[in-house]
Amino acid sequence: MKRILTIFLLGICTLAYSQNLTVTPNGLANKNDNSKTFIVINAEGKTALQLYNNTLKFINKTYKNPEKVIKGDIKGEYLKFDTHVSNFLTVNNSGANISINANYTIELNFKNDRAKFEIVTLEMPAQSGGYSVLFSGGAFSGYPIYNKKGALKRPDTKAEIENYFNTLIKSISDYLQEKNSDDNW
Repeated sequence: MKRILTIFLLGICTLAYSQNLTVTPNGLANKNDNSKTFIVINAEGKTALQLYNNTLKFINKTYKNPEKVIKGDIKGEYLKFDTHVSNFLTVNNSGANISINANYTIELNFKNDRAKFEIVTLEMPAQSGGYSVLFSGGAFSGYPIYNKKGALKRPDTKAEIENYFNTLIKSISDYLQEKNSDDNW
């Protein structure tokens, strides 16, 4: 019940934001145009440097060791950072619940009034080792979301991944647009 409620609440949070990512057999894609693996976050009135600085604020407030997660940095133009998430999701495998971690890399490119957001790498290994969650594949290659023919096999996993990343996009978007003000203390 707790898991269903969490997915529901995350889904509601992401509905308010128009650009979303979706899980396809080929990986994460722009929900509005599956040929694109990125989304554009609009931030009208913000310069590229402001967007860059606001992303640095997000990283500094979100990560325990921000200096260790940043892997690429061109002031005012580009940021690349890594994230590890323990217990990212749970996959049901023949009645056994398998805890899955996630390791992913985000790239953000900045221009005046907008930022290009892209997940450039995403690995989802089981905590216990062995198999990983895959976007597509055979039953013996891991925990595929889609089978080799493109049929959806794990709709709950698909929804959890989409909700997680779309909520993350919303959070970063709020930082970029300075909607996350916590000055009311």
